[in-house]
Amino acid sequence: MKVILDLRPEFKRRIWAHLLQNDLEQMAFAFAGVDGADPMVFTPKEVYFAPPDDFALQTSHGLELGDEARARIIKHAWDTETALVEFHSHPTDRGPAMFSGSDLAGFAEFVPHCLWRLRGRPYLALVVNPVGVDALVWTAHPRSPIALNAIRLGYGRRIVPSHRTIAAI
Repeated sequence: MKVILDLRPEFKRRIWAHLLQNDLEQMAFAFAGVDGADPMVFTPKEVYFAPPDDFALQTSHGLELGDEARARIIKHAWDTETALVEFHSHPTDRGPAMFSGSDLAGFAEFVPHCLWRLRGRPYLALVVNPVGVDALVWTAHPRSPIALNAIRLGYGRRIVPSHRTIAAI
């Protein structure tokens, strides 16, 4: 299955600026419409930039969303009938982007809950560092992510994720 994220250049600029603003890991969520089966296309409608108060933990090598923020974000996706697209950063990494072991452990807990609460709407997660991006998509089974093929920015421009995580799991 082919999966695409259509990301307006202005959204991309604002999200990357938020994620890479300093050496602390940051997070943002897009609330996206999802169209098609193959390709499946995520189209963000709005973006939420998580402030420091949303986190139970925020360091240069770790990030954990607090329970209240998590519930509020899922509820907004439910209310707007959108899928969640998570963006978070590894601002001090300089190699090809890849999710960490703690990221994957967090997904094992959070993604099944999201798929259940949002009645099977897919979940897309991206990790951004200063040199690239990687991404995983959960469409049906919470333990079997697939790769995001590309981020389309318009005007024929696109970003291809590193696919390092999907190759490793």
